Amino acid sequence: MLAPGRVEGPQVRRVPSRLVAARGRELLSGARREHLGMYAAMSVDEEAVRRALPAARERHLRGVLLRTLAPVGAATPRVDAADLAVIDGDHRRAATLPTSLNIVDRRVALLPADPADPDGDHLEVWAPALVAGLLAMFERHWTVAAPPELSARERAVVELLAEGCTDAVVARRLGVSERTVTATVRVLLDRYGARSRFQLALALAGRTW
Repeated sequence: MLAPGRVEGPQVRRVPSRLVAARGRELLSGARREHLGMYAAMSVDEEAVRRALPAARERHLRGVLLRTLAPVGAATPRVDAADLAVIDGDHRRAATLPTSLNIVDRRVALLPADPADPDGDHLEVWAPALVAGLLAMFERHWTVAAPPELSARERAVVELLAEGCTDAVVARRLGVSERTVTATVRVLLDRYGARSRFQLALALAGRTW
């Protein structure tokens, strides 16, 4: 565990900029249910994505739900569909976002001490009332941000599932791995709040592409 940073108030501590990345990884390694990420500005460092993928895959396999908010026009990592679901999760794009923010399991948050200096010191917050306020901010921006349009692959997967195809059959027809199909379906289930493939089909019924 990292040594505690300077305490700023009840259940809030300041994490020096040089320790922010390590502390973020440490918090995510303990995620059990959910990771919410909001990025006021986002560029893609392909090497950083490559390094982050193994841990992200492990969280994905453990069932940790990932939702990310980023600015409109933010770059997308150059990875396959399965790994995009792992690294970007259910994602939405917003015109503007007030700060960068990560919330793990709705119990702890990590955000810049100064929103204008995203690379500077961060605040680690675990006071329940403060985390609840940050969570409400995330959900408010999430609600007004439109879900992304279905990609060509997502449309093809949905159409084949509507025909009653299994993941294995969909994978064979599209020439992709079954893992990719399963990851795509999970992202769509999360995006549309569906608990089953049948509910997903109902949610998308009648939609024109």
